[in-house]
Amino acid sequence: MIIGNIEEGVYPRVHTTVVTSAGNVVEKMLIDTGFDGEMAINYDAADRFEIELEEYLKIEYASGESIDEIYGHGKILWFDEIREVEIIFSNDEEPAIGTRLLNGCVMTMNFIGNTLTIDKPQSQ
Repeated sequence: MIIGNIEEGVYPRVHTTVVTSAGNVVEKMLIDTGFDGEMAINYDAADRFEIELEEYLKIEYASGESIDEIYGHGKILWFDEIREVEIIFSNDEEPAIGTRLLNGCVMTMNFIGNTLTIDKPQSQ
């Protein structure tokens, strides 16, 4: 089970461990249910997380704006297992987890207690 909190009663966040050759880096990530990818981080994080940028991908934002963003692949610890994820890089300062990473999971958000849990997906 992954446990997080809902900051300011509005922003669901969890700590996620990014795996790099220089060591693991723990990053607080917003859970963005409007983002259908796996993970999004700022361009500056590519060097810090040792992620090689691969190519451009057209991303449509909630504002309706469509931008070509760069993506790459990295590794995170997800339910205590190393998992390769697609990472979108943008100018946004808020690192985020999208719904593709949550596929098959059960996420419960308690807006009274400001807590959230993500339960491990069942084997299929």
